[in-house]
Amino acid sequence: MQLAVFNRSLALDRVGGDEDLLREVAQLFLQEYPSLMGQIEDAVARADAGRVMETAHTMKGSLATLGAEAGTQIAFQLESMGRHRTLSGSHETCQALAEQLTELKSELQKVAAGA
Repeated sequence: MQLAVFNRSLALDRVGGDEDLLREVAQLFLQEYPSLMGQIEDAVARADAGRVMETAHTMKGSLATLGAEAGTQIAFQLESMGRHRTLSGSHETCQALAEQLTELKSELQKVAAGA
């Protein structure tokens, strides 16, 4: 089973069916995620397992709220790598997360615009 880049019905469920709130959450995420992704990439590059765990956990929560199932799973993988201090493969996982975020961005831009 393939996980969704963006599951709109799940996202709406997570915000109590409030379209306006979903739009606001999408707008906020679009503003904030580049900085958070940069922090994750920096932590991976520095092999800072604790920081990888913390930043990936934050990203996971945001992605889960947005119904970004595939991104949530990848962020969870990074969080687990950090928690277990086994960062082997974290560069590739980080790249996979960045790719998911690129796909998610185009979907969220539509939501943020009210589409």
